[in-house]
Amino acid sequence: MPIDPVSARSDGLPGAPPGSALSERLGPLQRLRGHIVDAIVGRRSRWAEGRLRANPVLWDLLTRAARGTEVTGASYSDYWTLYEQVRTHKPVEILEMGPGISTVAMAQALRENEAEGGPRGRITSMEEDAYWHRTAGERLPDEVRPYVELLHSPKVDGFYKCFRGVQYESIPDRPYDFVFSDGPERHSPVNGDKLFDLDLIHVVRRSDRPVRALVDNHYLTFYVLQKVFGPKLARYSVPHRLLFVGPVTRADVRFLRHENFLPDLRLARPTVFRLRMSRSDGDS
Repeated sequence: MPIDPVSARSDGLPGAPPGSALSERLGPLQRLRGHIVDAIVGRRSRWAEGRLRANPVLWDLLTRAARGTEVTGASYSDYWTLYEQVRTHKPVEILEMGPGISTVAMAQALRENEAEGGPRGRITSMEEDAYWHRTAGERLPDEVRPYVELLHSPKVDGFYKCFRGVQYESIPDRPYDFVFSDGPERHSPVNGDKLFDLDLIHVVRRSDRPVRALVDNHYLTFYVLQKVFGPKLARYSVPHRLLFVGPVTRADVRFLRHENFLPDLRLARPTVFRLRMSRSDGDS
């Protein structure tokens, strides 16, 4: 198993490394907050590694899948959280956006669910990069292969209301009840703008059944999802560094409505305008 990549993820922890450009722009209280968050995240990761090691079958599968691969961007905490969520909520149709070792963790959870008498679940795992799609297929252990369908699809720009994001060109229309959003890579294929991952919104908009989701660490995606679902249904966890969404259905997708911006106006300091979204029931 590789070193826990929690400290090597490209988007970094809130506590930027000393001397980095980001660290120099932060004030002392912000840097202190970042160090505290780093400590909380590190403690969670060490605890999760212990839980993974305590499950010898799962640990063996993860170790074999990780052998010889590059860092995928996930962490021990991510692997354990995904495994735990699938074991607890027992979804049948899982959509994963961005395969990797996380695929193995969820597939083993499906395998254990089935062994206990549940229906056989399926992971539809999407990848836009041909190399990573091939690598994920080669590294997938045989024991969990029956639970995974790896699909290659280019990414394209897409929209929800005023939000522009990236999405997979073709995701199978299935009754997904759990989603792990860690892709596609967030730069627009049109002009390189860094956007957010849009597919989860489309999945929920088509669903009358409850959907739960975990969203990997990306601020812009978090921001948009909280605007669309509200902070009660899109909850950020500091120790996990993940956004927990749901359970949500199409009835929970909020829309833009006309509002007076008078509440945002400030006469003695700069005005910061807020984006307000609401449902027809008036919940804003």
